[in-house]
Amino acid sequence: MKHNTSSTEKLSRAYGYPYPAPDHDFLFHEEAVSPLDGAFDLGGRQPVIAVGSNRAPEQLARKFGAERDRTIPVTWAWMHGYDVVYCAHLAGYGSVPATLHGSPGTEVRVAVTWLTEAQLERMHETENVGASYVYGTFDPDAIELGDGRPAARAGCYITKCGALALDGVPVALAEIEARNRRFKSLPQAAKLALLHGMFGDHPEEAAWVLSLLGEENGPRRAFLTERLSETTVPFDDPRFSVELG
Repeated sequence: MKHNTSSTEKLSRAYGYPYPAPDHDFLFHEEAVSPLDGAFDLGGRQPVIAVGSNRAPEQLARKFGAERDRTIPVTWAWMHGYDVVYCAHLAGYGSVPATLHGSPGTEVRVAVTWLTEAQLERMHETENVGASYVYGTFDPDAIELGDGRPAARAGCYITKCGALALDGVPVALAEIEARNRRFKSLPQAAKLALLHGMFGDHPEEAAWVLSLLGEENGPRRAFLTERLSETTVPFDDPRFSVELG
């Protein structure tokens, strides 16, 4: 089956999650990326953990249109006792998104977006807080913000659906760096292939993914989420305090 350019772009977005990101602290500004100057003032900004695509310049460009403040510092950090795993739902653009989950002994590398109050409100909108995710903050000892930065309560979005656990345990994103990983990991393409093999109602995987995209196919994604909800693990962590959702 041949896909037109539009379909190819949609599939690229679905399979490309969590998308490329610089391996160093950087400043996202008007869609351009540059190394973050150590003198950049982070004061007055809320650190928000980006476990998936929110670390990627291309996703930040999608979420913060030209009419919005598009200057966002992004730094790297380590979280102790957690891993980045797949959610038990599909995003509207076809990817299986990420969430945090407890994993004793594991250290996972996450990005941190430093957001103004207006940017944080916008991020809440794009994360569909209240329906898909809750927003809360972690105790300062849960994350090392790095580079001599003082401890702070970092925000994070946690899926309301729970972690996808088809075999009883969560599955980590292979694209995310971790030390002492306990969970099996899969890249996005392999995860979508697995779901297609289990739940696909079209013999061709690409056509099935395309059939789940967009607002008009929300009911199809909701039905798949209902099926996935039979094998999930909820997030429960005393160091995380829910603030919205």
